[in-house]
Amino acid sequence: MQKSYRLRIKGIVQGVGFRPFVAKLAGKLNLNGYIENREMGVEIVLFCAEKELETFLHRLKIEKPAPSKILELSCEEIKTKNGEPDGFIIKASKKNGEITAFIPPDIAICNNCLKEMFNPENRRYLYPFTNCSHCGPRFSIIKKLPYDRPLTTMKEFLICSQCESEYTDPDDRRYHAQTNCCPECGPRYWLETEEGKVFPEEAVSKAIDILEKGGILAVKGIGGFHLMCDPYRESTVQRLRRLKDRPFKPFALMARDIETVKEFAEVSSEEEELLVAPSRPIVLLKKKKDVFEAIAPGTDRIGVMLPYTGIHYLLLRRLPVLIATSGNLSGEMLCAENREAKEKLSHISDAFLFHNREILNRCDDSVVKVVDGKKVFIRRSRGFVPEIVPLPVSSPSKLFCAGGDLKSVFGYVKGNAFYPSQYLGDLQFKLNQDQYLLMTGRFEKLFDLNPDVVVVDMHPGYFSRWLGELIAEQKGAKLVECQHHVAHVYSAMAEHRLESCIGVAFDGTGYGTDGTIWGGEFFFVERSHYHRKGWFRRVVMPGGEKAAKKPDLMATAYLFDAGMSLALEKEKLVQAASIKTSSVGRLFDAVASLLEICHENTYEGEAAMKLEGVASRGGGRVFLPFGLVDSEGAWEVDLRETIREILRLKERRVSIGELSYAFHHLLARVVLEICKKLRDEISENNVCLSGGVFQNSLLLSMCRKILSDSGFFVYTNEQVSPNDEGIALGQAYFYMLKERDLRW
Repeated sequence: MQKSYRLRIKGIVQGVGFRPFVAKLAGKLNLNGYIENREMGVEIVLFCAEKELETFLHRLKIEKPAPSKILELSCEEIKTKNGEPDGFIIKASKKNGEITAFIPPDIAICNNCLKEMFNPENRRYLYPFTNCSHCGPRFSIIKKLPYDRPLTTMKEFLICSQCESEYTDPDDRRYHAQTNCCPECGPRYWLETEEGKVFPEEAVSKAIDILEKGGILAVKGIGGFHLMCDPYRESTVQRLRRLKDRPFKPFALMARDIETVKEFAEVSSEEEELLVAPSRPIVLLKKKKDVFEAIAPGTDRIGVMLPYTGIHYLLLRRLPVLIATSGNLSGEMLCAENREAKEKLSHISDAFLFHNREILNRCDDSVVKVVDGKKVFIRRSRGFVPEIVPLPVSSPSKLFCAGGDLKSVFGYVKGNAFYPSQYLGDLQFKLNQDQYLLMTGRFEKLFDLNPDVVVVDMHPGYFSRWLGELIAEQKGAKLVECQHHVAHVYSAMAEHRLESCIGVAFDGTGYGTDGTIWGGEFFFVERSHYHRKGWFRRVVMPGGEKAAKKPDLMATAYLFDAGMSLALEKEKLVQAASIKTSSVGRLFDAVASLLEICHENTYEGEAAMKLEGVASRGGGRVFLPFGLVDSEGAWEVDLRETIREILRLKERRVSIGELSYAFHHLLARVVLEICKKLRDEISENNVCLSGGVFQNSLLLSMCRKILSDSGFFVYTNEQVSPNDEGIALGQAYFYMLKERDLRW
């Protein structure tokens, strides 16, 4: 018997070809009804028998477009007033209530569009903006929901009759593709040289000529500008380093295809899956021998991505690999506007490849690595944002979580959904602060977010805290503090739906409840309650914050603490220092300097990365000692004997590789011993590892193995980065558990 059914689907179902797919599926099954974009996602009404509904739902779930995600699906029988339509139609978008729909991230160009782009018989031959309902820009161009062309920056481009015909044809791949365009009606590229010459025609071929001659090109893409050049020309690479003031920080590479990548890097099946995914992140791969040493000096890994827009494929036709680094001034977010790029990048680039489609929401490339077969985010941005992170509890409040300042990401909570922003960089830079402010406003409009609770870091000097306080004051919202390292632990708990754990938080810096700098912390967490149960013995930071950039200063502090004799000048420097830290990040700096690997951080994490690179070539024959001191029911890790032993072994000419490896293994043993002591005390088997130090593949892998072998269940961040990008998620979960505990 025929009935009427209403389906409501929540998830990433707008802007990914979902409505055209449903219309085609209904047509194949001879079902009448309609689909429309709604404030919560999409609504489908079907007129069919129960068995036909079951068939439809089964095929919907297994055949849906690859970029789409169904998070919730409800189905109910209804009575309709307007009668049954003839066939199945796509209705105009409608908004009747609060927005709970999700926006898709930007999606790499699909294979079908690529084939058209390189087919001389196709009207889109060599057209770099070729896209369809399954690929192309999304988050970077959207102004507001629902996802319709007039509400994106494609509004400026009036669709031509041929594209309109595709848009309205249910059998066409571009049926209801909001970004559909062609050379007649869409955006265009042009080339501008440093001399001011403009080439509206043959822009791409002239750009390739510049690259082949050793030039540096600024290229506008989906989320912003790249600086691109030939990585095989060492003089060009060194010029780029000099002009960008980036002496040692690795550059990312963009390779033509996966076969090219395998010529210079080792690629596992999990890494290949990430490389070819529609999100197209930069994947950190193990180098084959010492290739591209000038691109990633002193490290055993190299960041590689595959092309994800038409312009990338066109530029890579004659050059198989290109450097593709963020087009920015050091420390700032990447440039997104043509005028801005000319002002900031003219001293670096020899020419600009501009286009005339506005980038509304700038978004840097995402960076990931694979450790023990699992994805670890280094930077979560283009291709992933603004996908939500589902939370294990729901909040009656709307939250704004300000995150941290160094690798800034804010987040909002509505119900059980966490909406993370794109990577916004270091908030000491004015541009990044401006973008942070701009994007908070955009997120509130996009997703109908008006927070009544604001959660901030405890650090009194953070810009994110200041802004959180301002938002709370303006909106009359409740202001809540969450300690930095506690937030790290809660971020991993949120991802894995945990309510209790032993939390291990290792990073470079974070304001502690005692006013000192923390960074090597152990906690017992139960719901919204936490207790600090361990830490590394604190040492001073000679020169204050300057010590974070000078590993040799931290080495001096650890030598002094270990009772080693120092030159009078260095001894005075240590004695004059007042800031103390328990940071494992600073400990990595000190050991890297003691082993003559790195004495200065020219970029954040340089010493630690180089120490890991050396350790990965070492072995496991050296065993370093450490001490644990019971301090009023908590454990202090004492490494004074460790430092003395490292120096003794170094004098005996034990290799730097062996000592570096032994240091990593020492930290894993420290984690195990304290976790075992806490398990004996509180009977807890869950361990969460978070904080930027756990981006270290070797240490993370060692900790996972040694803990798992001892019967612990080990959890790490997989949906957000373990670095400070994950702070906002931890702040959210901390408050939500606290709110629930108060209700109970």
